[in-house]
Amino acid sequence: MYSVPQIRSTPVLTPSRAAALAGSLLAISGAAGAAALKLCALYPHLKDSYWISVNQGMAEQAAHYGFELKVMEAGGYTNQETQVGQYRKCQAWGADMVLLGSVSYQLDARIKQGLTQLPTLAVVNEVEPNTVLATVGVSWYEMGQNLGSYINAQIPADSHIDTLLMFGPKGRGGSQFIYQGLMDTLLPDRLNLVDQLYGGNSAAAQRQLLKDYLANNPVPQLIIGGAVSAEVAVNELRATGESGTTQIISTYLTHGVYRALLRGRILMANSDQMRLQGKMAIDAAYRWHRGEPLPTMIGPRIISLTPGHHLNLVDDSLSSPGFMPVYEVTAAPNR
Repeated sequence: MYSVPQIRSTPVLTPSRAAALAGSLLAISGAAGAAALKLCALYPHLKDSYWISVNQGMAEQAAHYGFELKVMEAGGYTNQETQVGQYRKCQAWGADMVLLGSVSYQLDARIKQGLTQLPTLAVVNEVEPNTVLATVGVSWYEMGQNLGSYINAQIPADSHIDTLLMFGPKGRGGSQFIYQGLMDTLLPDRLNLVDQLYGGNSAAAQRQLLKDYLANNPVPQLIIGGAVSAEVAVNELRATGESGTTQIISTYLTHGVYRALLRGRILMANSDQMRLQGKMAIDAAYRWHRGEPLPTMIGPRIISLTPGHHLNLVDDSLSSPGFMPVYEVTAAPNR
């Protein structure tokens, strides 16, 4: 767990930090120019189709450029030590750049030490400012704002709907940013927040959280949760016969959430076009390799998906049917 003293939607490199990075990385970039890029991607986990979709985008684009790509996943947001060890494996492998899906906003000191020697982009999950070269992704704070704007527009004034929040691991994976964006945007008369449940980002953990809550509390009128929580809520409420009384909103998109949208079982979901983010991360590495400057934040637009609206706009979001995670892409010859 960790706390964030200040919400930032876009990390900014200070001039002094940028100058320090530029000097050390220019030499590295020049040395890397003689061969195909070796890219090392670190994910928090591959437990749901969100990160699998990111993975497909990266694998597709790495193959397009003829880059080498190695992928490792930490197995969960609490596994900081695992990710540190994987970062060191990237260093030992001789990676030209790390594409870091960080398990925490505040970077471990051992990863920080390696940043000036090993160029690193944050992917999907923002990290503390003045550290990485750039962030590829959308602002999770804006994802929360998007939820709040939808609720303000769709739920009548003075409704005070009893609402349960299930954002996954507390303070991990952008949950704190989503909460802050939602609270800052939400009109005060729309929802009555009855509780917030936090736990591991697995179906089993989220299912147990919801079962324990429902065993001791009235069924809420609305559940707002991460995709895993939303999928669990759809199934649990249907099993208990409560699906007709509770609406569900998902903070992000997965294949399960998409299927529930098609069936009208989820009211609304954000899509931050994660497959496209994977491609954009490889594109950013290519631009850095060519010596082009990178903006501090690179990302697609957020799409609001509802039953019957924008459900055709998922090709840049979801991985292809049957796609399995790719852990290694070999550089194409003669490139």
